[in-house]
Amino acid sequence: MNLRRIFIAGTIQGSNRGLNIEDQSYRAELASILENHLPGVECFDPSAPVLELLATDQTRDAARQMLDGRPEAMRTDSFPAAVQEVRAAFRAMTAEAAKCDLCVAYLPDSMPSMGTAMEMYAAHLAGVPVVAITDMVQNLSVVSVSDWIFSDIPAFERWIAGLSSARQ
Repeated sequence: MNLRRIFIAGTIQGSNRGLNIEDQSYRAELASILENHLPGVECFDPSAPVLELLATDQTRDAARQMLDGRPEAMRTDSFPAAVQEVRAAFRAMTAEAAKCDLCVAYLPDSMPSMGTAMEMYAAHLAGVPVVAITDMVQNLSVVSVSDWIFSDIPAFERWIAGLSSARQ
């Protein structure tokens, strides 16, 4: 397996309401593991542009307004400009999964992530191998698009170390 560019997928909001964000430290941990065992690899982190947009006052205000006066039906093309920017960034970042050599999806604590599922599916449709680090082996989305499922980050690191040894 020739791994030059690896997509790091994982929970940003998960099941949280509003714009609450999950801990993102796993992204740096996974990148460090990959870079340590696969020198020269590029770790693509799709979260930065999305998180940057989610953190703006404009996005927060627009989201609050949408949640406060939420009608029964909403046309998505009528969302405020700040929300449209987040939507576009999310779609662009999700599409990047199809342009990588491997997609590594981190889904801890049985927390579902619709965004991560979309990234995994984009990679799968493009023929990009998908690795899931999760205990959600009963989840149809995870099982359907993953090529490997690891119970935790140490198990994943042992696998990457083995790949690295095999390349030498």
